[in-house]
Amino acid sequence: MLKPVEKQRVAEEIAEQLRSLILGGQYPPGSKLPPERELSKRLRVNRASLREALKKLEHLGLVRIRQGDGTRVQNFMETGGIELVQHLLPLAGGKPELIRDLLEFRRIFGRELARLAAARAQTDPDGLAKLRTLADRGDQVAGALELFEVDFDFYVAVAQLSGNQVMVLLINTVRDSVRGFMPLLANLAAPGDSVRKHHRDLIEALEQGDVAAAGRIADDYLRMGAELAGRVSGGKPELQPRPLPSPAATE
Repeated sequence: MLKPVEKQRVAEEIAEQLRSLILGGQYPPGSKLPPERELSKRLRVNRASLREALKKLEHLGLVRIRQGDGTRVQNFMETGGIELVQHLLPLAGGKPELIRDLLEFRRIFGRELARLAAARAQTDPDGLAKLRTLADRGDQVAGALELFEVDFDFYVAVAQLSGNQVMVLLINTVRDSVRGFMPLLANLAAPGDSVRKHHRDLIEALEQGDVAAAGRIADDYLRMGAELAGRVSGGKPELQPRPLPSPAATE
């Protein structure tokens, strides 16, 4: 289960190994990691590097370190944060529902961002100009990955237009979490022409301050990705999108 660690990036490599084992279920919630002496011997690292790695895991909400109790694994669904997404995605082969949940989150979050932005965009002409620039860039790129990156930047700009600082910070965190998996997610994006049309349609709704239209346009577009994931999964039920309330139901 564990393998020796090279000298460089010692604490990071220790944390990566233990994190993968915890997220993969080899150490279930409530269980204890082996004692420090045993772990350091099996990993061939010193105790200082091991303790640094365990602190990283504790910061992620994966373990709890208590004097006299050792290092106990936590239920990360109760103690972890959004940053764990980037570590869970490599395990998506064994947890395909994570892809479904990520796309579902994207749909709900993007829909509400669009609604907020429509209500507030008229006070931010520079923000609207940034969206138009991104839409122009989208017209110029050809590859699916490049267009997906433009589309992500487009929704970051929509988040900024929403005027909600927490939402901006959250989308920044999600962007960092999924950056390494953009090639995979780009394959689940809508066709290029649909992406480009969506950008123009949403900008028009934002410029007009049409909250209902903005929510509907974003929802219709982001639903495509979830439906595509369900289709390319070969019918796996864990990847089929679940019904969501319509934008009108949230007004």
